[in-house]
Amino acid sequence: MIVIGGDAMVDLIDRGQRLFEACPGGSTLNCALAAGQLGSQVLYVSTLSEDSYGDLLANRLAECHVKLRPNARSSAYTSLAVVSLDETNRPSYAFYRDGTADRDVPIADIVASFPETMSIFHVGSCALIPTEDQDAWLQVVMEAKSRGALISIDPNCRPSMTKDPIAYRERIARFFHLADLIKCSDEDLEYLHPERTDRVFETFIETYSPQLCVYTQGAEGLRASTKLGVSAQVSASLPGSLSDPVGAGDSVHGTLLSEIDRLGLVGQQLSEVNGSQLAEILLLASRVAGVNCTRSGCQPPTRAEVDQIFG
Repeated sequence: MIVIGGDAMVDLIDRGQRLFEACPGGSTLNCALAAGQLGSQVLYVSTLSEDSYGDLLANRLAECHVKLRPNARSSAYTSLAVVSLDETNRPSYAFYRDGTADRDVPIADIVASFPETMSIFHVGSCALIPTEDQDAWLQVVMEAKSRGALISIDPNCRPSMTKDPIAYRERIARFFHLADLIKCSDEDLEYLHPERTDRVFETFIETYSPQLCVYTQGAEGLRASTKLGVSAQVSASLPGSLSDPVGAGDSVHGTLLSEIDRLGLVGQQLSEVNGSQLAEILLLASRVAGVNCTRSGCQPPTRAEVDQIFG
């Protein structure tokens, strides 16, 4: 089973004329939706609010066959992200997360909810920005790793939320050193390593040595390299008109988790994946993200929908 925790919020997407569309969001919640839609068994361990937006999130997780940990609801409000789209549909985010439900990280309850068989533990994004939240999730990650789970990290950096970039970079490096799988975007690497212009992806891999690192480059597609030097690259997919790219990177990551789990690429087997197998995983991830981009907010497709659309 894949276990995921982190940010769970509602995206309020500005559709113009003072109209906002409320969509389930949060990087890790989106990732759980994508993995669940592809048929994986997923447990989501973050705290959700008891308010109407919390119901929206819980219902969407259930629709995608994602389970919640016991006693996962809280009287605190749901985190919000106000999403603005520019003339090219590129999103920008304003976050409202002070004292919200997903920032409550009950370490003992989360660990107690771990299944006997846990193939992967994933966390990232906004959950790894505030110091106290990050420290709590680090304890959860270390416990998951001690139980043999493959550790997956997506920094999904949010500069607007980060008060001290230098301290943030130093703290999040603790997660990179523990990670077996890291997905990062071109924007993430620019923020994490502003001093580096050439070979930033290669240098990142050399620094942290994850078993697999996947690099998303928007319209330029996906790249990936393993610890043993196997690499692959695929183009971006867009099987229709662009609605918005919200959740595209999360759809990529959810696909990675689902395929790694489905193929049994746990332990050292992940770093030993061959080039053709890696390219197939990336192609599916690109296609899932592409379908998502034709839909409003994060609405990743099922495996059957991907097969039908791409033939």
